[in-house]
Amino acid sequence: MRELDSIREGLANSNTLLLKYQDKGVECAFVREGLVKNNILIQDKVLAEALHSKSINGIIEGDNFQTLRNNYSWFSLSVKSKRLYQELQHA
Repeated sequence: MRELDSIREGLANSNTLLLKYQDKGVECAFVREGLVKNNILIQDKVLAEALHSKSINGIIEGDNFQTLRNNYSWFSLSVKSKRLYQELQHA
């Protein structure tokens, strides 16, 4: 999924993730040294909820950011499995 790949790339090149909740989805701003390096829009609800659960008031920084970056493969697998489970429930 492209959104997961974009997040992985953003995490590699930043040290803070800001989440801004909008009607069309969640806008993710990847910040490094006070400057926004990349913005992406997340429209997938499962992914948006997973990111929200990792944030504090829409901000992922410090230890929480490092944990997300270092364990991103597990985070990604969790999101994919939740999405698959939802698809199977609706089938």
